[in-house]
Amino acid sequence: MVSEDYPRPPFRKLRVYAFDPQASTRIDTAGINVATIELPWEIEGQEDELRPGPVNDYLEVIDVDPVSGQFYDPVDFNHPYLLAQNGLAPSEGDPRFHQQMVFAVAMKTIRAFERALGRRILWAPRWMGDHYEAVKRLRVYPHALREPNAYYSKEKVALLFGYFRSGAREAGASWTFTALSHDVVVHETTHAILDGLHRRYAEPTSVDSLAFHEAFADIVALLSHFTLREAVEAEIAANGGQFGARKLMTGLAKQFGHATGRGGALREAIDLKIDGEPDPNQLQGLTEPHDRGAVLVAAVFEAFLTIYQRRSADLMRLAVAEPGEGRMLHPDLVGRLAKEAIKSADHVLRMCLRALDYLPPVDVRFSEFLRGIVTADTDLVPDDRFGYRIAMIEAFRRRGIVPEDCLSLAPDSLLWETDESDPPLRIDDLPKRLRLDRAMTRDLAAEQAETNRKILHVWLMKEETKKKDTAWQKVCGVIFRAGLDGPEPKTVMHWPADDDEGPRDTPKTEIHSVRVTRRTGPDGQDVRQLVIEVTQRRRGFLDQSDQERQDSGELADAKRADFLFRGGTTLIFDLFSRRLRYTIRKRITDEARLKGQREFLNGRVDSSLALTYSGKPDDDREPFAMVHQGRY
Repeated sequence: MVSEDYPRPPFRKLRVYAFDPQASTRIDTAGINVATIELPWEIEGQEDELRPGPVNDYLEVIDVDPVSGQFYDPVDFNHPYLLAQNGLAPSEGDPRFHQQMVFAVAMKTIRAFERALGRRILWAPRWMGDHYEAVKRLRVYPHALREPNAYYSKEKVALLFGYFRSGAREAGASWTFTALSHDVVVHETTHAILDGLHRRYAEPTSVDSLAFHEAFADIVALLSHFTLREAVEAEIAANGGQFGARKLMTGLAKQFGHATGRGGALREAIDLKIDGEPDPNQLQGLTEPHDRGAVLVAAVFEAFLTIYQRRSADLMRLAVAEPGEGRMLHPDLVGRLAKEAIKSADHVLRMCLRALDYLPPVDVRFSEFLRGIVTADTDLVPDDRFGYRIAMIEAFRRRGIVPEDCLSLAPDSLLWETDESDPPLRIDDLPKRLRLDRAMTRDLAAEQAETNRKILHVWLMKEETKKKDTAWQKVCGVIFRAGLDGPEPKTVMHWPADDDEGPRDTPKTEIHSVRVTRRTGPDGQDVRQLVIEVTQRRRGFLDQSDQERQDSGELADAKRADFLFRGGTTLIFDLFSRRLRYTIRKRITDEARLKGQREFLNGRVDSSLALTYSGKPDDDREPFAMVHQGRY
């Protein structure tokens, strides 16, 4: 029994590899490869209590090796010996440290998301064949596979890490454990969190769909490097204050890359340039998710470098005439530059994380991610005195990632559309029973989100006045009632949304999520929002003639769809003004987008991704398992 006579420590400290075990075998990186992660101390008897496994309110680590049938004893972080030494020392040979590694790094990633988004993280529900079932904990298997792979399983709602015998002498060990790579653990945890926020993003709708998943996971893993103070200081001291060269900090999963015969890091944050400039046409023809996503990662990393250089320019001018590799810097200057680098990386990471609430619920594109970053940052930090948003826009522009429907690339032109309804739609128009307070625990947050979702669905689909229906249908860009004022939904009047349903005059509508957020800006700004996602689906066919017969009502209902075409909208309300601020739409009636998805799945754009994923409604294969094979 814990005595209450002593003050509770604010943090639980656990040691991990800062990069991967290989870095501990090299003289230049061994001294910076052990990091200590601080996690909030749990309260005994409450929902976040930590138990052997480890198991807490977010994660459940299950250490079984299916190949050997071996069950490893779970680590107990409350053992007095471990409490006295910040957990187990890093070790490739102790399975209990593997458990410690995946738990600590995954929890650190979760906390970063919660701090940026201003709410609790919830996992994607599990599909049970005819309904979704809520998932309380993400399961984590440190030794799930004996192969060069690690992936987030949508079906199991779990992280599966592989291990394998290294195929290259440079790997530095006979076995490589993906669970011991900081980058791999952050990457896979990010997949799980992103799937909980936007579970339709894993569907193959365009060349950007799974590429965004991969790129975003790499962005979080990359910027997490710059939370490691010792590593940042060492890199600054060795390179005269710069990060522009391919070094330890810019590569992802170096040991994995060596072990699989690549001779270097699995992926790099710095792209190849021609005469100092990136190729603005490099996205053309890139269809493999990791390769295409690498362009997005390079854009974000360049923005980080620009921001860091602006924040540290005065320090460099005071200290040296010309920065660069080989320039010896005073230790005090190294410390100050490291603080600016860490702060810059943290700010850029938060910009990217906050943008997740400012994206359409389906079929996300790289350029929409840029608009989400700019809009979210403008809401929270109106005064962009360091030019963060301009740096981000410029880095994206230099790689050909530009929105097609904006007047210019000025920050104000990239903001999402505001509500132009007359009168404007307000939170007061929504059902009074909605709970708009921010839940303090995960259990309450999950219960509140599900209750609000059901209330809003009943209200939106209930037959009421034509005036209300017309206004909401226009703003949402979603067809939830036929015969309202505005364009007649001719393309969706004759066919069912699912193969087991009878004819419908509108596509099936789903309130995907209802989220309450509260974020605090650097100058004390308090932004509180209600984020609602509404989605629809319609039947899609790979054969154009089948699609035309379907839309005209001539195709028999028994004809199974080849894929699902989704539309939807994200509505963002301000909880202070109580007005609708932004509408981010992907209309179900967008025939050009439907055509693009059909061509993508037919392979007419030479897409290796399209050949990997059929996109059929009944396709139960694991998307991340296949796309990560040998690439993680």
